[in-house]
Amino acid sequence: MKKILLAALFVLIASIPTYSQHNAGNNGKVLLIASNKSISKQTGWPIGVWYAELSHPYWVFSEAGYTVDIASPEGGELYFDGFSDPEDQSKYAAFDYISLGFKKDPVKTALVKNTYKLSAINPNDYKAIFVCGGQGPMYTFINNLELQKFFTNFYLTGKPTAAICHGTSILLTCKLPNGKYLVQGKRWTGFASNEENYADAYVGMKIQPFRIEDEARKMPDSKFEVAPMFESYAIRDGNLITGQQQNSGEAAARLVVDALKEDRQRYPTYVLVHGAWADESAWGFVRNQLAEHANVVTVNLPAHGADNTFGAGIGLNNYVKTVSDVINTQKGKVILVGHSMAGAIISQVAEYIPNKIDKLIYVAAYLPKNGEDISTITNTFLQNKPIEAFEFNKDYSLVSIKKDQLANIVCADCPTYMKDILVKYHRAEPVKGLNDKVKLGANFANVPKYYISTKNDYAVPYALQQQMIKANGTVKKVFEMETSHLPFVVRPQEFLRILSTIK
Repeated sequence: MKKILLAALFVLIASIPTYSQHNAGNNGKVLLIASNKSISKQTGWPIGVWYAELSHPYWVFSEAGYTVDIASPEGGELYFDGFSDPEDQSKYAAFDYISLGFKKDPVKTALVKNTYKLSAINPNDYKAIFVCGGQGPMYTFINNLELQKFFTNFYLTGKPTAAICHGTSILLTCKLPNGKYLVQGKRWTGFASNEENYADAYVGMKIQPFRIEDEARKMPDSKFEVAPMFESYAIRDGNLITGQQQNSGEAAARLVVDALKEDRQRYPTYVLVHGAWADESAWGFVRNQLAEHANVVTVNLPAHGADNTFGAGIGLNNYVKTVSDVINTQKGKVILVGHSMAGAIISQVAEYIPNKIDKLIYVAAYLPKNGEDISTITNTFLQNKPIEAFEFNKDYSLVSIKKDQLANIVCADCPTYMKDILVKYHRAEPVKGLNDKVKLGANFANVPKYYISTKNDYAVPYALQQQMIKANGTVKKVFEMETSHLPFVVRPQEFLRILSTIK
């Protein structure tokens, strides 16, 4: 056991790959708001949300890397308008393969059977909202004061705020605190009167209790617009985005995605750098939730994970260039977070481009002094005792950890399935990066530093962490977690709470 612990002192493993798709949900969350079931007083039909007005935006936002939640005024199960169902006997929407796929997916089915109740939603957790249409909103949205307040307050934050088709009926009544209509003087669209004429003729009766276009044109300073009948059409005026009808869901959603890209400036940007023997998926347990209130960029270092670069000869300069290139594509300063080995990387980056770094956060990480390298720090701490858990290739350019020791050394408090994944995805680490010395000076010294320390760490031991923190002398605050080397895997919520306190 003693040999295992000694060997573990030099293990720099960052984390384990997760089951989640890379970049899925990495940009934050978008909220879709849909109608609950109602009964039309005009036709007697059960009515609700139009399939394409939920499924198409859902697809666009998911493809763009956002997590999508669905809410409704009452919560619970949604009802889809019959004509919008691609399997409806009318065949009206039989061409809609996106909705058909959505309907056949048991995961999506579960979502629409268990929507969040709007009153339980914290709007601060979402970067955009999107109000879906259908026949239901003409009854369930038009006089819903809670929804109107929710929509107006979200709009006033400046974040992208969208509505389409009959969901735009709420814009006939939403008012700003000054008493003016939210859409006064703004370009917007919604279901057109000639489209209502077509729909009425199609079924042989009047479907809706009123017409959005007719009412919109009565409003003060009205700038309501429509395109040719049933043409895909969406308008963006500031952070208000509207779509004309069911064929406009994708177009409106893409305008929201464009607005979200511009809106990144309102959020802090975290750049997360994994350690040795890992890749960017190390952050999979925390990145999506962190992205609810931030921009999150995960870096994949050369010769790690899915990167095909052969590891021999890859070292600190390669890592620093990769991280610096990522940072330089971001607007403004970033919060640079490094785990384990990456502590040396983020330190060197801060020396080279201090004007781009708001603060450095070390997570169970190496915190070197000028002229030090990871191997020397470790060997000094170990008093040059051999590390028996290491396995080298023939020319000693790559090093691995013995698989029978790997999991318990790095993540003794991980569940068994995580330990199995850790072993499965293990990849040899370039030795050069562990031996390259950092060159640090005043630039590095002046960047604010914080440290998240792990008290039960067998990889970069707690005693070594404390030693490096004390030797550095410029760490503003130290946070401690009762975990192994992977605090963001074992206790992700606690880890995120700590990040949120570092201002």
